[in-house]
Amino acid sequence: MPKNYKSYGLNNKLTDIFNTFDVNLSTIKFNKRSNKQESFSKYMPVKVSCSVVILTYKGIHHLEYLLPTVREAINNTPGYQIDVLIVDNGCDQKTKDYTNTRFPEFDFKFSPVNDYLFSLNNFVRDIRSDYTFILNDDMKLHPDVLNKTLDVISKDQKLFSVTCNIMDFDGQFETTGLRYLTIKNGWAGITEVPAPDKNLYYTWFAGGGAAVFNTRMYNELDGFDPLFRPAYCEDGDLSMRAWHRGWETIYHPDAILYHRISATIKDQMKEEKLSQLQNRQKIILFVRNLRYNNFLLKFILKLPYRLIVNWRTGKNSYFALIKSLPILPRALMKRFMENKPVLNDREITQLIGKKYNRY
Repeated sequence: MPKNYKSYGLNNKLTDIFNTFDVNLSTIKFNKRSNKQESFSKYMPVKVSCSVVILTYKGIHHLEYLLPTVREAINNTPGYQIDVLIVDNGCDQKTKDYTNTRFPEFDFKFSPVNDYLFSLNNFVRDIRSDYTFILNDDMKLHPDVLNKTLDVISKDQKLFSVTCNIMDFDGQFETTGLRYLTIKNGWAGITEVPAPDKNLYYTWFAGGGAAVFNTRMYNELDGFDPLFRPAYCEDGDLSMRAWHRGWETIYHPDAILYHRISATIKDQMKEEKLSQLQNRQKIILFVRNLRYNNFLLKFILKLPYRLIVNWRTGKNSYFALIKSLPILPRALMKRFMENKPVLNDREITQLIGKKYNRY
């Protein structure tokens, strides 16, 4: 038996291992002093990585439903390197203790301030994963949702986001769909329609708490813009800015989340304020981003007329317009500071609702 029998056996085993991964064994360098191979980790296939980031506010009553489904979805997605970060805007020790006890593999951090979705910007800035899946805490995950979304976005470097199909908490009906813009006479609106089938489709917006994002692109865009504080339309703004850079968003009807819809009946005053806030944010969104068919020029020309007449047609939309006026100069400044879009709004509009065929 030759003296170097053991080294022959080792080399044969290494050859079998590296042939499996199409690695040329001759490219591996040896340390002459120790006669040992250098670390082989750099020759092994690198898994696509994803951080699941969950925003909560003292949300034990939500997390007890969500976190078991997150764990199940991760276990059902073995081909990826996935970690979980929970950010608590409420800095609630009980919520942290619950999570650390029941789900010790998940990371839990307090946000310095309660800044809604904007709290996440600083956390995502430090993420090193390829992709970031942002979730609100009042969700449940279908076991396949991480597989479905990561399998698509990881294969296409032009994709900014894959947004999910959101159903009610019991999975009986869909609550979201493809997002279109309706534009007319210097005014715009957002329309959602169900996907006609199980194909993937281009859509204008990704849901801020229900989508996976390319982490690098998210950070290049500086995340959710504080212009939209306190809430609403920050996700639409993020997606529109991504589209203008040529980074696409698609809707995945088989990537399913379940959303807990509140059964609380809101008092009239609160409902009115909510409606006014939502409408105000839409005005800021479109003035900030929309470049379709001279939208901004038409909006400005018709503004005096709307300020005089619109109070007759809808109180909430009228007060939303009034409340948007102090913010519009900042929206315009941000608009004019943007580079010329790679994709213009006419090109984007022609894509929205079309099948995504690169998968």
